[in-house]
Amino acid sequence: MSEKSARVVLMQIFRTSAIVALTMLTAGLCWAKTSPPTGILAASVGDSVILVEPTSARTITLETGPIGWLFPAPGGILFAPDVINARTTVISLIALAVVDRLDGLTMPHFSANPDRYTAITDEIVMLSYPDRAVIKTIPAKIAHPWQVIMAPDGAAMMILERLPDGSTGVHMTTVNLITSQVVYRRPLTGDIRHFALSPQLGVLALADAETDQVHLVEPATLTPIAVRTTAGQPIDVVFAHGGKVMATAVATDDGAGFVDLAVFKTGKKGMRIDKEFSIPLSARPVRLAASPGGTYVAVALEGGSVAIVDVGGREVIGTGTLPGTPRDLRWCDPTREGPMIANWTDGEAVPEFGTIVPKVREEGELSGLEEPVRKKKPD
Repeated sequence: MSEKSARVVLMQIFRTSAIVALTMLTAGLCWAKTSPPTGILAASVGDSVILVEPTSARTITLETGPIGWLFPAPGGILFAPDVINARTTVISLIALAVVDRLDGLTMPHFSANPDRYTAITDEIVMLSYPDRAVIKTIPAKIAHPWQVIMAPDGAAMMILERLPDGSTGVHMTTVNLITSQVVYRRPLTGDIRHFALSPQLGVLALADAETDQVHLVEPATLTPIAVRTTAGQPIDVVFAHGGKVMATAVATDDGAGFVDLAVFKTGKKGMRIDKEFSIPLSARPVRLAASPGGTYVAVALEGGSVAIVDVGGREVIGTGTLPGTPRDLRWCDPTREGPMIANWTDGEAVPEFGTIVPKVREEGELSGLEEPVRKKKPD
């Protein structure tokens, strides 16, 4: 049996063991109102990635180096790029373990299509998965990618550009991946830190911490639709419950915060907020993540706590503790279909793509989430 075949068999064993273990764990819990949360929470804290099983708050710590952003992939894989040391840790969400460490940075963005992904270098690069063959490149000067959302059908890519302190301004860029064109790149006013897309409602939500507002805009043009004012700074925003509920993590002046839930209803007269609720939090929120299926949201708090909120029940149903305040929080779906193992180490990257390395900056220059650049290999 080849080494690669042995790894596949081993991962199949891990998959079966993990499913059995989670089934046994869930069986002993009581969920009267809703089904128990599924998936795995992943948080980047310090020099580690913490995996949390949300039904029990059981945690597993994996040493990775300092990670800014986490990138889930099909087949139960999570990429954790370390921009400081220019390497990427590959984590199996099925085995709950590190399965590989790669030189360079791997930051893939997937739509619903599991056989391809899009990466941001000096240009937009679409590649096949897992063999990394270049499908197309799109010229687009994306200087500081902060958050990326892929349209579910893979037709478009929306990119929020900024540095942590906002010193270079905030821009929104949308790229049509079908026609290979940049649709627009526009400056945004205020302190937009995160945004969310609801295909069901046909809106983008922009969380503006400067004005204490969430702006709802039309995705194709950024035309304003409505504004929701919050009683504090909106730090992060997601859509849950089939895209019909907007959940906003709001920080208040007293060092605490709350989750603002706005339930939308559509009809002949258009879209309106039908119901709204506020769920108090014990500390200031820093990140927000929706569960697979959108039944729950997880809120990461300053100090390291994580609260699980039942969106339909409008209550905190569980809490967990991390060793520190997380930089990123993702609620991953290990059962998402895809390759069993992302084959990133059998041979070199395709020559026309080259090696992804962090951009070199002048001494003292702010880096933020350092964007990768395309660098040709030496002859």
